[in-house]
Amino acid sequence: MNRMQTATEQAFERDLECRRRTRRRKIDQLVEEARRSGGVTDRLYWTMVYDFELAPVTTNLRQLGALGIEVPPAEELDGAGLSDRLWAVIHGLARLQIYLLDTEHLDDRSLYRQLEEQVLREEVREVPPEPGVREYIDLGPRPDSTADSRSEGGSGRSMPGQGRDALLPRPPA
Repeated sequence: MNRMQTATEQAFERDLECRRRTRRRKIDQLVEEARRSGGVTDRLYWTMVYDFELAPVTTNLRQLGALGIEVPPAEELDGAGLSDRLWAVIHGLARLQIYLLDTEHLDDRSLYRQLEEQVLREEVREVPPEPGVREYIDLGPRPDSTADSRSEGGSGRSMPGQGRDALLPRPPA
């Protein structure tokens, strides 16, 4: 199994470097086209145009799949399996430079379900992670949220996610 994880990680690293080269080449082309037409030639400008408007569309679910991280429906997982899978997803997102914020109001099952059913399925631009570039997903409670995110059948006194935020991966300083 270690060998398979290593092979998956190596394949991901090769793919990541290929996507970085492709991104740089596409941005270079935009700058060159602008130069030829007398337009704006600022590389940062064209980087933002590419990243926000022209980069291919994907989902974080597909990106996690490229890391070898499967995200089965919450209903298919028992308590321990769900917790293990949740932390695999959290660490996989961190590998992609995507960090979660404010999760403690959700128990593990509710957090996993929100990630699996909504967050990971949202379309995002395929911009390979770069050093120093990070994305944050704030899962804090919303004022219009009426759903109780605590464990089913719980008294409401104990929040299973309590203390989780301190354990979440954070970007290097």
